[in-house]
Amino acid sequence: MARPKPFAFLLLVLIMFVSCSDMQLAIPGVAKPLFREEFVLGQTGAWDLESDDSGSTTIVPEQLLIEINEPQLVQYATLTEPVLSDFSLEVDGRILSGSPQSSYGILFRMQGPEQFYRFEVTGDGTYILERHEEGGGRALFMGDWLDSAFINQGINAVNRLGIDAQGPSISLFVNGELIERVADNAYSSGQIALDAGTFDMAPLQVAFDNLTIFPSGSR
Repeated sequence: MARPKPFAFLLLVLIMFVSCSDMQLAIPGVAKPLFREEFVLGQTGAWDLESDDSGSTTIVPEQLLIEINEPQLVQYATLTEPVLSDFSLEVDGRILSGSPQSSYGILFRMQGPEQFYRFEVTGDGTYILERHEEGGGRALFMGDWLDSAFINQGINAVNRLGIDAQGPSISLFVNGELIERVADNAYSSGQIALDAGTFDMAPLQVAFDNLTIFPSGSR
């Protein structure tokens, strides 16, 4: 049998490579993402961004940036679509500047500006899960901020935060490690948001990147 000429053979390999690169390969056991965000300018999702003298939420190249100029303030950016019920979510967060005692995290199953769950970590290694209610009420699931050895501490330390919500079951992850699991059926679906918060010290800059949402149970 005649061997293919070197040029023709290389051309065939190139065609096969390009074709495979364009294909969506189905990998057993790996779910297809419901949503993925890398904050590439001009290719972002439907984020509700705000800015005033007290703080701002902006999309810069490959980051969602939250800046807060006052103490005792929470600022967040809402992803208006999709509305989620059961889901698994992961996102990278880090404090760029400010006090390491400041916080950042995820609001989920948001019903409105006062009704949501909030999973938050601080730059000095603590976390909390709380439910916010209409009228300003708040329910703390673990009592108060808890320490976790899995949280990377300090300025510019990246933490990959994760949530798996399936019915009333809510599981929290940091850097791939399960840190908490609770059950609550107050809110069954809603939007998500990324947030940051100051305590007694400001200003603060927090950045988020590499947000991925999968069907629940995909972790």
